[in-house]
Amino acid sequence: MNIDKDDTAVVFIDPQNEVLSEKGLAWPLVHESLRENNTIENMERIFKAAKALGFEVFISPHHFYPADKGWKFNGPLETDEATSGMFARKGVLNLDGLEGSGADWLARFKPYIQDGKTIVVAPHRVWGPETNDLVLQLRKPGSAKSFLAECWRTCVSNLTCAN
Repeated sequence: MNIDKDDTAVVFIDPQNEVLSEKGLAWPLVHESLRENNTIENMERIFKAAKALGFEVFISPHHFYPADKGWKFNGPLETDEATSGMFARKGVLNLDGLEGSGADWLARFKPYIQDGKTIVVAPHRVWGPETNDLVLQLRKPGSAKSFLAECWRTCVSNLTCAN
């Protein structure tokens, strides 16, 4: 495979405290896998390499808003996330309480994400970016290929995190 920064992007799913911080609500579910696979360190290595080599970096965050509690049907994980406040924000346009919360970026990743170059797409719900605008955002700059760096779903389903 030809890896060219002109048509290849790096995508991170959920680089947030809820999953990656010892204070996160998901930490008890995923910490063993995160440590065993050096996930956080490997994610940072990917961030550094992508930025140094000029690759576009996209972030697909996971957020729940108060209105989402009115959903009429959910799977077990969605129900747990909604009732526990996992990935909770006060509203789409409201950043009150976001800093340092479970929905916030892991602090060590903030310099990479908040550099003015990283593209943060609309937040997804449920399992992943099939429920947001990631595909559109990847197509606009011409990214034909992407490398996905995601751990939340794979850790929860007891698969090996491939970061």
